[in-house]
Amino acid sequence: MKKEKKITIKFFLNKLLEPATGDKGEKYYPLYIQVTYNRKNMQFKSKYGMYYGDLKEIKQGLMQFEERILRKAISYESNLSSSDYDLKGLKYKYEIYSTSILETLEKYLKPKLRLAILKTNDELIDVLDFSQSHATVARLYKASKLLFTNIDSYLNAKLKTELNAYLNYTGLYKMPIFTFTFPTIMDWIDGSYKSELQSILKATYKNKPEVVKDVNTLINNSVDEYLKKLGE
Repeated sequence: MKKEKKITIKFFLNKLLEPATGDKGEKYYPLYIQVTYNRKNMQFKSKYGMYYGDLKEIKQGLMQFEERILRKAISYESNLSSSDYDLKGLKYKYEIYSTSILETLEKYLKPKLRLAILKTNDELIDVLDFSQSHATVARLYKASKLLFTNIDSYLNAKLKTELNAYLNYTGLYKMPIFTFTFPTIMDWIDGSYKSELQSILKATYKNKPEVVKDVNTLINNSVDEYLKKLGE
């Protein structure tokens, strides 16, 4: 086991960049992050932050969330490396690792569902806009059932299983997920969310091990697919 090196993370408003201007001439600057590891520094724009006039304006929990994922990512990457780890590529890797599990599921299933719908060759296909952020897989699937009475006949067995697993998973979170508490790819990789989810699944779907298995398989597949971006 490698000795853990100190990780320092600081947030700041990058006033070297052109500010955004408010209605009354107020100046707002983008939130940036400075990471120091092994006496090397790297600065990059916050993924979830916006423009602010002061750090005090930042929504509670945002900086803590990003710092937590960054620390996990650096520890994970340094343990993977056989040599001394540096910060090269951290910005892009953080973009990937900090992606929410739900987003990976949406991006994994949407193309599959769209392809099945296209196979119907129905004139109402254009009614469904897959590019809209509010057009979730759940809504698109529900709409497709209303528009195309035989849509399920165009779904292969694997996709049917995946869609059911998706609905079972999203059904666990009927209450709003508070800002910056959502599980990410990094939380799945390091096992922290995976462990938490198992408890929730087993308590919710008692005596239904197939549901637990299908949800886990779906998330694993969607995360693996998303992680391919690291090689691009």
